[in-house]
Amino acid sequence: MILIRLVLREVPENLRSIILMATLSAISTTALLALVEAASKAAEGEGASARLVLMFLITIMLFGVTHNYVLITASQDVERLIHRLRVGVFEAVRHSDLPTVEGIGRAALEGALTQSTQTLATTLPLLVIAAQQSLMLVFLGGYMAWLSPLACLLAFGFATLALATRLARMRSLGREMNEAAHTENAVFDGLTDLLDGFKEVRMSRARAEALRIDLLGRSAEARRANTAMKARWGWEFALLQAMFFMLIGLMVFVVPLFTQNFHQVVVPAVTVALFIVGPIGTLAHVAPMVMQTESALADIEGMRKRLADVSNDEPRDGSGPPVPAPQSIVLAAASFAYRDREGRELFAVGPLSVEFQAGEIAFITGGNGSGKSTMMRLITGLVPLASGTLLVDGVPIDGPLRPAYRDNISAVFSDFHLSRRLLGIASVDPERAAALIERMGMADKVSLRDGAFSTVALSTGQRKRLALIVAELEDKPIVVLDEWAADQDPHFRRAFYEEILPDLKSRGKIVICVTHDDRWFHVADRIHHMSEGKFVK
Repeated sequence: MILIRLVLREVPENLRSIILMATLSAISTTALLALVEAASKAAEGEGASARLVLMFLITIMLFGVTHNYVLITASQDVERLIHRLRVGVFEAVRHSDLPTVEGIGRAALEGALTQSTQTLATTLPLLVIAAQQSLMLVFLGGYMAWLSPLACLLAFGFATLALATRLARMRSLGREMNEAAHTENAVFDGLTDLLDGFKEVRMSRARAEALRIDLLGRSAEARRANTAMKARWGWEFALLQAMFFMLIGLMVFVVPLFTQNFHQVVVPAVTVALFIVGPIGTLAHVAPMVMQTESALADIEGMRKRLADVSNDEPRDGSGPPVPAPQSIVLAAASFAYRDREGRELFAVGPLSVEFQAGEIAFITGGNGSGKSTMMRLITGLVPLASGTLLVDGVPIDGPLRPAYRDNISAVFSDFHLSRRLLGIASVDPERAAALIERMGMADKVSLRDGAFSTVALSTGQRKRLALIVAELEDKPIVVLDEWAADQDPHFRRAFYEEILPDLKSRGKIVICVTHDDRWFHVADRIHHMSEGKFVK
């Protein structure tokens, strides 16, 4: 099982102490029952002695200390384990390549990092409690066997039957739970249509009415499924409780028929039977969670393995030779193809041969689907070449050099992400930052405080201006801008082409822009047009 392998691998340092404390906790519980029996017999004579009272108090303290240690230590180990699993996925994502991450998809990655880890955070502590309760059952069984072997056989045989019945019925209940979850997801899908498409809904009464009817139907189906599932839960709980009551009846009415002198131990035997009801109930509740835990662990481990299995020769420890500020970048007969999981080609670019020089502005043009974005990914080293070479100052950029090469690039992609924090920028000159914000016309909307923008809740064009400010603060030798001007008003579009780009050029940077603005083609030193994945003249 993945769970057992993971526990043995990740938390060996506390495993022995947890087992020891769980054993002492189980012994103390059994000792409490023995002391109660001794005290009840003593009460028939001279009454309970001070020695028994002291032993009883010590046993309670032992139980409290050991039980508390197991729960706290196990919780700490569980959270440490979840932290390691999260970090493992983080690192696997960080060192994977872009096509693999995009192929897996955001939903699957978020599911592994949120839903699966939340499942583990819920189930693993309960599984620790279940393990402790199982150990307690062993000692309680030994004590009951000492009182009456037949009572022990009947009690644990019946308890095993009750547990097996519960697990068997839980399989069918699991199907009803899945159906209920599916109907709830359908309701949320309908709610997404309402919220994301609110403007469209308000524009058409017919559409709004159709959506209302659809939501009513989905909600009614969710109500039916949830009601049936909860009714089944209630029935299952009542059945389990009834079976435990029958266990007490066995002790009181059946065992005396086959055992002489059972009346002498009937009280402690029934007490033990009552004590095992709790652990058995816990096992009945927790046992189905083993499969949930295994599924969550398999999801996380599978995701990490899929990311780690990517053929990637980049160094993972931050090592590797440096790449000086480039003076030229060359793609020589470079090609790349997107493929599905079966390896079938979906879209290909290349062979591409192009050169970019320091102190020059290069425009990349072409229609939608011509391969511009893929070419930008190749030139920035985000995706590995299927064939051909990426050269920087005549040096091939292979796996060990790619991270250092990318460190020379500031990029604002068309699907860019803007963080409020200036991540990776060691120090920021406040005056320069304020001047850049003023230059971008954002002084009345944004300020820079403690290494973070005051807000990024802005329009797409305004956020692109902030992203360009970040690129300026990074001050790297290569600047890549993908359709930056597309979301700007005429004033900033003109400023971009006539002021910002020439300023970058004057500072000796390699400037590469994807653009459709033919009005400003004269600004470029080189123009490369793409069509169907190739450069054309």
